[in-house]
Amino acid sequence: MSIITAIFQAIGQALTFILPISESGHSALFHDFSSRYSGAPSELTGLIHIGMAIGIMIAFYKVFLSLTVEFVHTFKDIFHKKINFKAASNSRKFMYFTLIAYIPMAFYFIPAGKHGNVFQTIDFLSYDGNLICEGIGFILSAVLLIFAFFTMQKNQKGGQFTLSAAIILAVLIFITIPFAGLSLSAVLISVPVICGISKNISFRYFISISVPVLIVKGIIEIVNCVTYVNIITGIIGVVIAVGAAFLISKILKAKLSAGSLKYFSYYNFAVGAIASVTGIIQIIIK
Repeated sequence: MSIITAIFQAIGQALTFILPISESGHSALFHDFSSRYSGAPSELTGLIHIGMAIGIMIAFYKVFLSLTVEFVHTFKDIFHKKINFKAASNSRKFMYFTLIAYIPMAFYFIPAGKHGNVFQTIDFLSYDGNLICEGIGFILSAVLLIFAFFTMQKNQKGGQFTLSAAIILAVLIFITIPFAGLSLSAVLISVPVICGISKNISFRYFISISVPVLIVKGIIEIVNCVTYVNIITGIIGVVIAVGAAFLISKILKAKLSAGSLKYFSYYNFAVGAIASVTGIIQIIIK
């Protein structure tokens, strides 16, 4: 049973994280309907997140190779005092914009009351015995996707990344990661498209951000886990996660179009409505 659980969990996490339908939201729904009001991580979840990161990295190794090369060359330019943002290539600017996204994440570690830090305080809303916040998150994801759908119908080509878009996305990423129901995939693909950025660049940005986020989440979950798995189960979970993430990310890249975003939006609206209504009923019952 533990092996079967690992297989289905790996596929489920890869599907809901990579597709714009919120892994955190589905996890919160599962915990709520099973009366498990705790966000305590499991070792298997952490291993699967690391496996997903590896799968995405393998699928789009050229993106990460380019980022690494630009990062190294930036240090060389700084050492030789040749750094010039305005004259930088689009690939160099993309690397800069990717790094900007991690700056607000430092605020996660600020102490914030009885729940620990800022991240834990926001994350607590996902396991408070009420699904209204999760419903709002799903609906917000749906709204972003439907706006991106209409934007892509008007402008299929799109333009390059901009500094203003990178700053906006950095703030949104800070909110999205701990907010169950909000899909990181939906935010990082939809918002740039709405800002007039190419859908391919938007997808590349999501890929670039998702791998470090998954690795860090995985490590934190393994370190703070309350349930453990045996070696065989862990290996199977990682292997399935690598394969699932590789395949699903490739499929999403191939199918990324206005039509696809529309259907993901419908799904988020439906799940968000169910979660919101359930949350209202939970409040009435209490």
